[in-house]
Amino acid sequence: MQRWMRAPALAGALVLLAVAPAIACGGDDDAAAPASGDAAYPVTATALPGRSVAIEAAPEGLVTTSPSAIELLADVGGTAIARSSTATAVPGAAELADIGPSYQPSFEQIVALDPDLVIADASAQAHLAGAFEEALGGTPTLFVGARAYADLAASARILGAAIAAPEQAEESASAFEAVAREVGGGAGASPRVLVLVAGRDGTLSAALGASFVGDLVALLGGDNVAAALPQSGPVPGYALISPESIVSFDPEVLLVVTPGGGPSIAGIVSAQLPELAAVRSGRIHELDLEVYLQVPGPRAREGLRALASLLHPG
Repeated sequence: MQRWMRAPALAGALVLLAVAPAIACGGDDDAAAPASGDAAYPVTATALPGRSVAIEAAPEGLVTTSPSAIELLADVGGTAIARSSTATAVPGAAELADIGPSYQPSFEQIVALDPDLVIADASAQAHLAGAFEEALGGTPTLFVGARAYADLAASARILGAAIAAPEQAEESASAFEAVAREVGGGAGASPRVLVLVAGRDGTLSAALGASFVGDLVALLGGDNVAAALPQSGPVPGYALISPESIVSFDPEVLLVVTPGGGPSIAGIVSAQLPELAAVRSGRIHELDLEVYLQVPGPRAREGLRALASLLHPG
């Protein structure tokens, strides 16, 4: 396979693309019902298949273990006492206790904070569910996050039930759904779309239908030409792709993500594959790393609108 460039490390992006199980309020209807102070408790919510979380009383010390978790929590009106190392987008987050990177949270630091509720990331940390349970013992751990755009509204409602903030949670969830109704399906013909992400070793990966950004493309009526490729490489939801395959797909719209602040691969692809329809028409666009890959959360609302304008201009 041709090497394209020596891009900076993809460590955060790759880990944060782990496939998330479906997210839903589970068991009885208590998790989805409107809550009002302590009278709503105990609450039972299910965010990972087979993992019901019982929250006995209104949690006050909330620890978040990923950027998505803290941004979703803030969007429903919750306040954390701790966050993961890179989760600094929420105002004031940089001043909170740091429990380490999302891909390797420090359970010792979490335990030392004596939290009432830990909010983990179903997209990034599903594979660590057993480790959370073993390390945190009886501390309730609620997994939220997104593999697909619709999961964001579900996560908002789960969090709202957990922290007795149903009204703001419903506002958050309804806002996600309103944007999807506003731009979903797109207008006119479905353009052939390819989403490429640069790897640290110079390889390129294409977003499959199972990736978060792949779901956004489908929601907007785009024809993701790589949607059904077999999974390959280290990132669930992505497949390694060669320049020859890119040429054979000949996308009308090429979306690229360059992690780590390195040189944009848009220019490199344009120079090396000038025959692509997307290059000839100028429809090659750089996407924001956090919005579309690393931190699926509230910022995805504007991200979905922005993507709609790229796929269906005018």
